[in-house]
Amino acid sequence: MLNDSLDDCEHLFAAPENEAEDASHGIAMLLQHLPDRQRLPIRYLKIEGGSVADTAKRTGMSESAVKIGIHRGLKALAASIRALE
Repeated sequence: MLNDSLDDCEHLFAAPENEAEDASHGIAMLLQHLPDRQRLPIRYLKIEGGSVADTAKRTGMSESAVKIGIHRGLKALAASIRALE
């Protein structure tokens, strides 16, 4: 048993290529529940890698409002994740 090959057990392990897709889907589902003022800044800045200034222009929000939206949105996401545990 200790020397058995794992080749026959591949179906028991998660495929790495699916992990990123599953994580992205999970984040997208959680983001859906946030208001636009939180969801859009998180998407544009944290997920797409934009800047605060670019995110402010894209959303029509001030740079301060973008930062506040991200802070509040990440706090809400953390609470949602804790509730799922």
